[in-house]
Amino acid sequence: MTLSPFGLITDVDGTISEIAPSHEEARVSPICRESLATLTEQLELVAAISGRPALEARQMIGIEGMVYIGNHGLERWVKGAVELVEGVEEYRGKVAAALSELKNLFALEGIALENKGIAFSIHYRQCPHRELARRYILEKISTSTLAKEFRIMEGRMVVELRPPLGVNKGDAVLALVERYRLRGGIYLGDDITDVDAFGAMHRQTPSFKGLALGVIDEETTWQVKEEADFTLNGVGDVERFLGWLVEIVPALRR
Repeated sequence: MTLSPFGLITDVDGTISEIAPSHEEARVSPICRESLATLTEQLELVAAISGRPALEARQMIGIEGMVYIGNHGLERWVKGAVELVEGVEEYRGKVAAALSELKNLFALEGIALENKGIAFSIHYRQCPHRELARRYILEKISTSTLAKEFRIMEGRMVVELRPPLGVNKGDAVLALVERYRLRGGIYLGDDITDVDAFGAMHRQTPSFKGLALGVIDEETTWQVKEEADFTLNGVGDVERFLGWLVEIVPALRR
C-alpha cells in the first residue's frame, strides 16, 4: 500500500534541541532545522508538538510551513494566531493565581517557575539536590488548593501542571493524522509525555501505518524505551536520521 500522504511529527526539547540548563537557553540544532525545512517542502505534513506554548515553539524552530502544536496539544498555531482547545481559556486566571500561591518555591535554590499561559511548569534541573527538590515541589503542590485543580505530570527534571481536560500529545497526533488524511507517519520524542504520541502511532489501521522513534540518553525513562519501535541516541542521531530522510524521500516519490 502507498504511505502517501506522509507526515513527520517531532517533539522539540531533547529531540531536535539539546536539553539545556534552563528552558530559556535551549536552541534547536541548526542541522535539524535545515533538514526539517527541506522535509516541509517534500512531505504533506511536518509538525512540532511541544510542551512549550505554540508561539514559543514556532519562534524557536522558525520554519514557515510547519505546523506547531503547543502545551502538549492544548493549543495550535493557526494562520498567524494561537487556537486553543475548548475549555482551556478559563485556566489563564487559575494559572496566575496558582503561581502566586506557590511563589515561596523560589526560596529553594535552583527552582524555576515557567508560566505557559494556560499551564505552568516547575523546573528543578538546576537544583543541587534534584530528588529532594522534586519531593519538595510535589509536597507543596499537594498542599495548594489552587494547584490541585490542575493535572500533575512529570517530565525530565520538571513537574508540569495542566488543565485537567484529558488532552495529550497522542490526541494531537491523531487529530493531525485525520486532518491531513495521512496514510503513514513518524513521530520522534524523548520524554514520558511523548509516550502518548507513540501510542497514537501504534493505532495501526488499514489506512494508516505509524512509526515511533524514541530519542534516548542517560535520563530516559523506561516507558520511552519500551514503547518506541526504534531508538536514536540523542540529538546527534536525530540530525543524521533527518538528513537520511531528506535524501531518501525524493527517491521514494519517483
